[in-house]
Amino acid sequence: MAGWAGSLLDSATVPWDAPRGAASVALLCQLAGEHGVAPARCLAGTGIAAAALADPEAEVTAGQELRVVANLVAAVDDPEALGLEAGRRYRLTTYGIWGFALLSSRTVREANEIANQFLDLTYALTRISDRKAPGALETCFDDWDVAEPVRRFVLERDSSAALAIWSELLEEPVIPLRVELRLPAPRRPERFEAAYGVPPRFGAERTVIAFDARLLDRPLPRAAPLTAQLCTEQCRELLERRQLRRGVSGRVRDELLRDPRAMPGQEEVAAALHVSVRTLRRQLAEEGTSFREVVERLREVLAEELLATERLTVEQVADRVGYSSASSFVHAFTRWKGMAPRRWARTNASSF
Repeated sequence: MAGWAGSLLDSATVPWDAPRGAASVALLCQLAGEHGVAPARCLAGTGIAAAALADPEAEVTAGQELRVVANLVAAVDDPEALGLEAGRRYRLTTYGIWGFALLSSRTVREANEIANQFLDLTYALTRISDRKAPGALETCFDDWDVAEPVRRFVLERDSSAALAIWSELLEEPVIPLRVELRLPAPRRPERFEAAYGVPPRFGAERTVIAFDARLLDRPLPRAAPLTAQLCTEQCRELLERRQLRRGVSGRVRDELLRDPRAMPGQEEVAAALHVSVRTLRRQLAEEGTSFREVVERLREVLAEELLATERLTVEQVADRVGYSSASSFVHAFTRWKGMAPRRWARTNASSF
């Protein structure tokens, strides 16, 4: 346990130092207790005090929550579908001001836009993004940053929690058009069909929940535009306060990881962070790095984990980290590691 968790949390690919409320950890500890696992066992080695679970002002980091998940999964005899059980427990009020902003929005579309704008205020451990499809809105859950053995739990939890949010917003069950899971087929698929409302397709390349696009224009029963505006401003202020406690390079990584296959350029990232390109360069220089170095380091670490844990081909890894050709990726990887990707994978696969 300590080996893989330590390597994962030391990785530069995710903002594991990003602060978040302790409500999710409290929920996970409650779930653990119902499975006969003492909360203290879930908190072991995390640095989280038991008193934080009852403190509405307490904050933990994403990395600490990931360790709680790892402890929980290791302690339960059969963790299959445990993430589904967890996901159903997340209510909009669990997320604090972010949840209230969604609840008071005028339409599902408006709520979804606010949700995406302030995803860093949620408890997600996957990277969540939307893409449009004919007649559908597809919500994607990417687990680039999450290693086994917690990947299954995290994908189950984050995807089922998202579906629960849609149902709570509309105050009625929402049945997706389809569900695709980047998970092997479980022993009891009926539990997954019950959780999602449709039989999922397992073994997918990417975890996706597709919603009927017509739902986006449905009015929400608890709409309160002035309240939504106030909550949105509070979300923005809270996010800014939390981001100030992290480095600029970490915020740049967040933007790059929204789509590792097509990372945005320096101008796009600067715009997303509401600074000029010149200011972004200066801020990164003050942290002893540059935009190009952040991109290079991020691609390097992503490539390392994909080669070591996913058993992908060099061509597949090249595509997933944003290279247009396998040859350019091989050249870059050899520069980073002093050896070709296949050789590096044979040497290092067992250490992940």
